[in-house]
Amino acid sequence: MKAVLIDDEKNALEMLEWQLQNYCPQVQIMALCNSADKGIAAIQEYQPQLVFLDIEMPVKNGFEVLQQFPDPTFETIFTTAYNQFALKAFRFAAFDYLLKPIDAEDLTKTIQRYQRQRLNSNFKQQLEILMQQYVSPNSLPEKVSFSTQQAIHFVKPETIVYCESDSNYTTLFFVDKTKLVVSKTLKDVEELLVGYQFMRIHHSYLINLKEVSRYIKTEGGAIEMNDGAQLPISRQRKDELMRILSL
Repeated sequence: MKAVLIDDEKNALEMLEWQLQNYCPQVQIMALCNSADKGIAAIQEYQPQLVFLDIEMPVKNGFEVLQQFPDPTFETIFTTAYNQFALKAFRFAAFDYLLKPIDAEDLTKTIQRYQRQRLNSNFKQQLEILMQQYVSPNSLPEKVSFSTQQAIHFVKPETIVYCESDSNYTTLFFVDKTKLVVSKTLKDVEELLVGYQFMRIHHSYLINLKEVSRYIKTEGGAIEMNDGAQLPISRQRKDELMRILSL
């Protein structure tokens, strides 16, 4: 598996090189690039399957690197220092990222995940969401990206009725009666959707407040959604939900 590493920080490049050599021997490092231009040239020359890319670089940033490859034949894994807005952007766009200083276990898991997945054909949409969120972190994208074992799906949040926890996975239930199992915990999904008027009403359920049909006065209470689903409300969440719904 050929890889190109792009980062303007010399120490970060050398550390990632060392970690890949010691923990991911299946990765063949073709080039270490300390600028965007060198990275672009290396990708063109070596045609790697994998590019490790830092976004924040002088002169040209990581976005400008990727814009040179509108139909890439490689996967991108971002390496970044901690930035809450950047991490939120990666999550919205479903891009893989590694936090500096990079943890060896996170690195090996990311490489293993890459090996299980085929090249993503929705790269352009992913990059558009990522750039929008990175440049305007307080805005909400029209669509949110969700990964499954087969593909990356782009979903309009208003089409989701509710979400149900299934251990490390979450099932999304849609207005058109379809559903989608995504490889995220309900907590992760909640972090993405809370700005779209979604609320956690139970440890297993996250609902679209715009899709609430009625409150059922059973013991403990329940919420009926527009699709007919009746969902329990946890005792801790009931007062807050009643206040939001003005009941």
